[in-house]
Amino acid sequence: MSRDAFPQDGTVAAPRFTARALPADGQAVGEGRQFTGSTLHGWSLGPLVDNAALIVSELLSNALRYGLGALPPRHAPGPPLWLGLLRRRGTVLFAVCDRSTAVPELREPDYFAQSGRGLHIIDCLSETWGWTTPDTDGKAVWAAVACGDEPRSGAELPPDPAREREAVPALGEPVRGARWR
Repeated sequence: MSRDAFPQDGTVAAPRFTARALPADGQAVGEGRQFTGSTLHGWSLGPLVDNAALIVSELLSNALRYGLGALPPRHAPGPPLWLGLLRRRGTVLFAVCDRSTAVPELREPDYFAQSGRGLHIIDCLSETWGWTTPDTDGKAVWAAVACGDEPRSGAELPPDPAREREAVPALGEPVRGARWR
């Protein structure tokens, strides 16, 4: 079953969008958190900042570790990562774009490891998450969070997969909100 972050419901609302290029290095995560926090405060969504900062941190960390790590090593600085925020119809979408075609893989965490839980954190804090189909320019990994600032019909929110587990999609097919709770 495929779902979208913004299902079509016939309503028209003016979306807000902002994006920023971030260096493909250790500063990306901190700069991304700061950019996300100031953007959400500017949109009067201060209560979302803590969870959003954690989601963005994990999206960027995964892009640096797995997305850019999947590219051939180079001596020059790598291509920038892009962080985009879109607010539309009571939802804020956070997206990180990298040049890799490697897609995220939600794995059972190693309970003795110090890493490997990023997608589980994103999964727990977001309404839904997924990625765009990779192409020669890479992909975007995204997470959507309800901001509750606009009236929402029940049809706007995707069904909670915690109640019904989805089958793993074929390689290259975007995962939309797989929940492992």
